Amino acid sequence: MHWPSADRQRERLGPKFAELQSAFDARRIQLLATTPQDDPELVVVFETIGSISSFVGAVKRIPGLEWLLEADELDIEADDDFFDTQRDEKSLTGSLFLLGTNRQALAEIVSLWRNYLDDPSTKFERGFGSWMDVFKHLRDVRFWGAKDRLGQDIIDYWHDHLAFGDDAIRFEIEAWCFAAQEKNQRAAAELTRLIGSLGGRILRSALITEIAYHGFLVELPADGVRQLLSDSPPELVLSDRVMFFRPRGQAIAPAAEDAGRHPAGAPPSRTVSGVPVVALLDGLPLQNHPMLAGRLTIDDPDGWETTYPAEERIHGTAMASLIAMGELDGPKLPLGRPIYVRPIMRPDPTSFRTPRTETTPSDTLLIELVHRAVRRIFEGEGDAPAAAPTVRVINLSVGVLQRPFDTALSPWARLLDWLSYRYRVLFVVSAGNASANLTLETPRESLSSLPVEERQRLAMQAVFADSMRRRLLAPAEAINVITVGAVHADASTPRTIPNRFDLFPHSGVSPYSAIGHGFRRGIKPDVVLPGGRALHKENYSGSQEVTQVSLVSATTAPPGHRVAVPPGADGSEAYSRGTSNATALASRGAAQAFDVIEALRSGHPQLLSDRFDAVLLKALLAHGADWGDLERQILDARLDIADRRKQQDFVARFVGYGLADIDRALTCTEQRATLIGVGELKHDEALEFRAPLPPCISAQTIKRRLTITLAWLTPVNVRNSKYRSARLWIDPPKDAYGVSRANCEWRHVRRGTLQHEVLEGQDALAFVDGKEVVFKVNCSKDAGTLSDSVPFALCVSLEVAEGLPLPIYQEIRDRVSVRVGVQP
Repeated sequence: MHWPSADRQRERLGPKFAELQSAFDARRIQLLATTPQDDPELVVVFETIGSISSFVGAVKRIPGLEWLLEADELDIEADDDFFDTQRDEKSLTGSLFLLGTNRQALAEIVSLWRNYLDDPSTKFERGFGSWMDVFKHLRDVRFWGAKDRLGQDIIDYWHDHLAFGDDAIRFEIEAWCFAAQEKNQRAAAELTRLIGSLGGRILRSALITEIAYHGFLVELPADGVRQLLSDSPPELVLSDRVMFFRPRGQAIAPAAEDAGRHPAGAPPSRTVSGVPVVALLDGLPLQNHPMLAGRLTIDDPDGWETTYPAEERIHGTAMASLIAMGELDGPKLPLGRPIYVRPIMRPDPTSFRTPRTETTPSDTLLIELVHRAVRRIFEGEGDAPAAAPTVRVINLSVGVLQRPFDTALSPWARLLDWLSYRYRVLFVVSAGNASANLTLETPRESLSSLPVEERQRLAMQAVFADSMRRRLLAPAEAINVITVGAVHADASTPRTIPNRFDLFPHSGVSPYSAIGHGFRRGIKPDVVLPGGRALHKENYSGSQEVTQVSLVSATTAPPGHRVAVPPGADGSEAYSRGTSNATALASRGAAQAFDVIEALRSGHPQLLSDRFDAVLLKALLAHGADWGDLERQILDARLDIADRRKQQDFVARFVGYGLADIDRALTCTEQRATLIGVGELKHDEALEFRAPLPPCISAQTIKRRLTITLAWLTPVNVRNSKYRSARLWIDPPKDAYGVSRANCEWRHVRRGTLQHEVLEGQDALAFVDGKEVVFKVNCSKDAGTLSDSVPFALCVSLEVAEGLPLPIYQEIRDRVSVRVGVQP
C-alpha cells in the first residue's frame, strides 16, 4: 500500500482538526444558553484505510473518550494518497471509528495528532501506539452530522406520508447508546424536549444496552416533519444525541386476494401431548380450525384476541398449519407436540383492504415487542412464570420491508443474535419476499410461442438482472439464525389458465425469494425450502421490444401450498406462497429433528445434554442441504461467469447451501451413516472427533461423499466491526477420505456461524481396519475478547451410492458403539 506522508496528512487534515475544535467551542457556547452545566459530548468519526489493531484499548486510555461503534467500509475508490502499488485502480477497504468525546478528550486527540506531525517516527507512550497507525491511515475526520442521520430511506418515507396527506407521521429515532446510564437518560430528556418543541411526542422508547440500542417511536405533526426536511432544519436534526432517523419498523404479512376457498380435508387423528418445542411469533391463528384444534398453545398477554376478527386471522393460521401439518396437499403427518403461539401482529386499523392487512402495531417499537415476547417465553413477565421454557425453535415468518440489508446489521438482527446465544434458542427466519415483476428480453406477445426451456432461461436472466432490488429483509441478516429462502416447488395440481405462465422449473430458483450476501459477505440465505410455485401474467403495455410480466402472488388459487385459513362459503383451505411458507416448513423440520434427538437422548442423556439442542437442530436443518440441479439452472443462465470461485459465490447468493433435505439428515441407510457430536469451546481450544473408516470401501473405486456440518451460537460484540465474537471452523479431512469440495468455496463457508461442506471423490483408498478420520473443531476469538464458552454441534455423514452392496452403516456403527452407545 502507498500511504501519504505526515506532511501530506498535515496538508489534508490539519484544517479538519482545527474545524473540530471550532465546532466543539461553538457547541459549548450554544449549550451555555440552555444547559450551562453540560459539557458538550459530540461524536467524532475517523475514516481510515486498511486495518487498525488494538485501537479500542488506546481509546479507553483517554478519559472522556467512549468507543461507540466500528464499521467496515468496502469498495473505497483509490486516490493519489491511498492506493495499491501493485494495482493502483484496485478498490480499497477501511473502517469507520465512531467515538463519543468531550472537550478534554478532544484536546488529548489533537495533542497526539500534533506529536505525530512533529515526528512521524516517534513512539507514543505505551498503550497509545494505535493512534500513530490511525493518523497514518486516516482518510478523513469529522463530527457525525445531519447527512449521517438522514438517509434516503427516511427522506423518502417522510415525503410519501406528506404526499398521502397524513396529519401526523410516526417514525423512529435511534439515539447513541452509551455505557453510562446517566448519559442515556440525558439523551432521552433532550430528545423529549426537542420533539416537544416541534409539537410532537415520544410514544415508546427502549434501551437494550447489550445490543447498543436506544430507540424511540416518535409522532410529529406534518408541519414538524416539513421542518425536518427543510434547508434550515431544526435543532432535532442537528442533535448530537441522534444516530439515525428511521422509518417506522413494521413487520407486515403478505396480503392475498380472496379467490375463494377449498373444502377442508379430514382432520388429523393424531393427538398432541407433551410440551412445546416450537414457538410461532406471528399473527393470531384460528385455534379452533379443524386442522389446528388442540394443537396450539395461545399466549395473548395483551388481550388482542377480542379485537382480532376470526376472518382476518390469515397469516398466523397459515403458518401454524404448515408447521403442524405440512402442506395439506401432502401426506398430512401432524406433529405430536403443541405449538406455542404469541401474536406480534394484528389487523391494521388504518387499512382500507378487506380483510385488513396484518401488521405489528403502529404504537409499539418492533424491537421492544419481540424482546418482550422472547423474554416472556424463557423468563416470564411480571409475576407470571416462564411461558414456554421448553421451546428450542422460534419461527419468524415476517420481515421489515423498509429495512433491506445493505452492510450494517439492523437492530432486530442484533437482538435475535443476542437472544439466541443468551437463551440457547434457534430462530428460523424468512429471507423475505422480493418483487418478482420481470422484464423478459423477448418481443411482447411472443411468450406463449417460446419453448418452455427458453422461457425459463429468459426468466432466470431477468431475475439476475434485478438482483440489487432483491436484498434480504431485516432480520434475515442475523448470523446466529437459520435464514430460509424459497424454491419454486409445492405438491399442488394447478389448472391451466389463459395468460398464466409458470416461468421457472419445479424445485428451481423462486422468483420472489430475497437473496444474499449476508453480513460481511457471509452465506445467506442458509438454506432454501419449497415456498410454493407462483405464476406470472403478461402485461400488454410498455415497449414492444420486451415482455413485461407480473407475479400473480395475491391469490388463494393453486399453485402454491395448501394451508388452513379462516373459513369461507366454499371451505377453510386455500393456497399461498412465499418465503414465510418455506420458513414454517423449516420449523416443522426442526420439530421432527427434535423427536430424533429425544430418541437418541433416551439412551444416553449424559452424552447429549439438552443445552446443545439449539445448535444441534441448526446443524441438522442444514445437513441435508445440497445445490443439486439448482447449480446447473443458475449457471446455465450465466454462461459469462467462468471463474469457479465466482460461480460458487453467485450460486450461494441465491440458494445458500442449497435445498435442505431434512428427511435425509435424520435417516441413515445401509450405504450412509451419520454421526453427531456436541461440545463447548473457548478461545484457542479445539476438540477432536474420530470416525472409523468402514473397511468395505478399502481399495474400492467408487463414488464417495462426505458431508460435514458445523453449527454454533456466538456471543456478539456489537461495537466491533467483526461483530462475531467466536470463530469456529473445521478443516475437512479431504485426503484421508479421498474427496474434494463439490459446492461452496472454502472461504465463503467460514464467514458466519454455519459451516456446511459437501465433498466427493472416487479414487481408491488403501487402509487397514481400525483406520480413523479425524474431525477437529477449532475456536478462536474474532471480535475482541472471548471469555464465554461457545456451544457447537457437528454432523458428519459418510456414504456411497445407494444400492451398492457395501454395509457402510453397519461397519461404522459396530466400531463407534464400542466408545459410545448407538441408537438405531
